[in-house]
Amino acid sequence: MIQPRAAQSKHSWRLAFAVLAAAVCVGLQTPESLAASSNRAIYGEPYQKVEAVAANQSQIVMFRGNDTGKEAAHVYIDGQLQSALMPGGYTTFCTPAGEHSLETYIGDAPLYTGKRNPQSYAKLSGGQTYVLEAPLTGSTPIVHTGREAEQSLQGLRRQIHVISRASSVVPCQGETKLTLRSDVLFLFGKSGYKDLTPEGREMLNKAVQDIQQQPNVSSIDVVGHADSIGKAAANLRLSQQRAETIRRVLQEQGIQASLLHASGRGSSEPVVQCESGSRNARIACNAPNRRVEVIIQNGQE
Repeated sequence: MIQPRAAQSKHSWRLAFAVLAAAVCVGLQTPESLAASSNRAIYGEPYQKVEAVAANQSQIVMFRGNDTGKEAAHVYIDGQLQSALMPGGYTTFCTPAGEHSLETYIGDAPLYTGKRNPQSYAKLSGGQTYVLEAPLTGSTPIVHTGREAEQSLQGLRRQIHVISRASSVVPCQGETKLTLRSDVLFLFGKSGYKDLTPEGREMLNKAVQDIQQQPNVSSIDVVGHADSIGKAAANLRLSQQRAETIRRVLQEQGIQASLLHASGRGSSEPVVQCESGSRNARIACNAPNRRVEVIIQNGQE
């Protein structure tokens, strides 16, 4: 929904999101947008599902339906041209999470309204993929979610005849998360190198293999989590110590030290809620919360 922005004649709009999974590409060749021409290749490969994007980025899949229009829909982000969509075309790009102007205009030459005076803004969440449609009238993209988003993109082809000029567009980074149960990794309540169980070491061997199979790894975050039983400060310390131990093991097994970053979150990010029952019941219920996450960031080619 478009809402007035205080003290400005601009607008902001909220986006629902559709999280998808699998490969991503960005456009190629020549500058200005022109009507489609039969003797010119302006479309690339058919749409395929895109990969999940890193937590510090937002991913946009912008498309135009199979209308009969002859003029391109200019795609602007933060007042700069990213693509020019002809009917049946789509473009995919990533940008740092946060607030951005994001608009499309059909036939805005020679004034190029989207470039000179962006009016609509969206707050894009990190780690999310947004599927948007260029409208035939107006400039605010239409949001598609869930199964409808996936169906809307089928049969469309990547637009390739325009080079992105948008400085807000950055190379997409994928993210893979490995979740390791602390109850398997460590003796209960322990966190040291000597406290790793045989099953835990086997689990870490498998994690190293998974990491080594990842392309273009740019960073690996090792994040410890604890349950909420006991004092918060002790839980935070335990989660940090477990993350440091796992970081040490990964480094010993050949993972580059400069890629590895360890941190603890204590009990601040539970995946299950266990507020009632006996202590033993709560310990059992909280097992999924006692975990170490290995989050692999990789640049997408």
